[in-house]
Amino acid sequence: MTAVMESFGQSRDTLAPKPNELLLMGEGAKSKDPQRAALLSAAFPGSGQIYNNKYWKLPIVYGGGAALGYGINWNDVRYNDTRNALFAVRSGNIDPDNPLHTLPESTLEREASRFRRDRDFLIIGSMLAYFIVIADAFVDAHLKNFPKDKIASIQVTPSLRQDFGILSSGLALSVKF
Repeated sequence: MTAVMESFGQSRDTLAPKPNELLLMGEGAKSKDPQRAALLSAAFPGSGQIYNNKYWKLPIVYGGGAALGYGINWNDVRYNDTRNALFAVRSGNIDPDNPLHTLPESTLEREASRFRRDRDFLIIGSMLAYFIVIADAFVDAHLKNFPKDKIASIQVTPSLRQDFGILSSGLALSVKF
């Protein structure tokens, strides 16, 4: 004789996420689209940071861009001046009022080469900075969906400390994993 037993499975979970629903940790968290943030930042640097509500990064983006642009222009002007002076010295068209025309040809060659090299490195640096800004917007949008309690953090806070009756102040560094 065999005994037959019936079993009933669990009822459907009412807390299960709906299809295509993104579960977010934290109160009032809003989802950000990483691709949209990257495209906005690529079209207009800094707009991806605005999209991610990271307004404090804008002075860094625009200050860095302005500094790189100033450096490129400064080196380009010096490069053109020394190159023109080098051509003038080589052709014999020396202008006594131009202080660059009094320098030796080897010095003008070396300085023109240095200004050109520095300008070119700054151009490469500005392209790298452009891609870093895009990557920052992309990563920030991804991290909006990440639970805040899972992120490692480093905090610097002011501290007061008393050692052997002497009160001292300073900064405390706390690292949370």
